[in-house]
Amino acid sequence: MTQYKTIYKCGRCGATSYQPVIGRDATGALMPTGVYRCTGCRVTFTDARDWWGHPGASTAAPAAPSAQASASNGS
Repeated sequence: MTQYKTIYKCGRCGATSYQPVIGRDATGALMPTGVYRCTGCRVTFTDARDWWGHPGASTAAPAAPSAQASASNGS
């Protein structure tokens, strides 16, 4: 079996997934609370970067290539 290594894992227990915490709103409907829970150690957090435990990690999408970079590649 192939083993994959990822930096996107719990900084405490090493689990590679988390789930949204669901709660009831004022009307009694089940809704996401904006809090997440690690599937391994059950620690709760609001920002995935805190869960990863890597200060340089970012949830931002990669930047689009600039026009200058495209021109230098012969595009």
